Amino acid sequence: MPGCDPNRIDETLHELTVHCTPQYPFQHYLCHYDGGRGSGFPWHWHREVEMVLVQRGVIHCLLGGERLVLRGGEGVFIQSGTLHGYEAPDHADMLSILFMPEFVAPQGSVIHDRFVAPFLEEGLSHTALRPSVDWQAEALRCLRSLHALFTARQPASELLVHADVCALWAQLFAHRQQLVAQGRAESATLLQARLRRMVAYIETRFAQRMTLRDIAQDANVSPSEALRCFRCGLNATPVAYLNQYRLNYARSRLLSTTLTVTDIATESGFSSAAYLDRQFRRAYGVSPTAYRKQRAG
Repeated sequence: MPGCDPNRIDETLHELTVHCTPQYPFQHYLCHYDGGRGSGFPWHWHREVEMVLVQRGVIHCLLGGERLVLRGGEGVFIQSGTLHGYEAPDHADMLSILFMPEFVAPQGSVIHDRFVAPFLEEGLSHTALRPSVDWQAEALRCLRSLHALFTARQPASELLVHADVCALWAQLFAHRQQLVAQGRAESATLLQARLRRMVAYIETRFAQRMTLRDIAQDANVSPSEALRCFRCGLNATPVAYLNQYRLNYARSRLLSTTLTVTDIATESGFSSAAYLDRQFRRAYGVSPTAYRKQRAG
């Protein structure tokens, strides 16, 4: 199954893709990233719990002010509702498992009341999964098993998937003290809220003229505080994030439309086709026209 559509994210950074159904609240994706600047998945959040296993290459998982560098065989657990994103500096393959917390046990059940609800209410955010740690290695084994079950589609696979998800949850619950309690830190929560608002402002108004002061003003912070939030959360400046978002949009339009480079530059918020050309060459090493021809071939 292909990865999710990075364009289906609303102004609050809520991902709109429907991953799960009430009848079977579990989903499985294989994501391939080409590498280079802009390769990955933008900041977003969703109700589902997400667990990732890097199969090849290197993935940077962004969580608040933290950047987890994950290599082949490593993974991450991301709690429901946590703002996160991915970057791939080079070619990488990533397995992503998503499930609703209620998949472990339905609300109102003893298992949910004892092992699901308290876990969700503790304000825990995430944890890296490294094969060098015994319990994390077991969690990674469960992820590989889920991938094999989902791919094989063997009889009773839904039951076996549920068993593996419960085994995963048991590992996480037993070692929850090792998870990052990001939600407990008021400063981290405030930074995340401000960052979410400024990113949403950029991604809904990227085609318009915009300054650092405009971005900061929308979140009711000073320009220096806007810079601090972006540097802590995204390791970039607001203007650099805006420019990269415009480039990503322009790149998508080059492949999905027959519009001229001039029209795409205007749509993307660049002042001219020449400016888009300069920025595009700097980011991707080729002109927009050459990029379109390469991908069309």
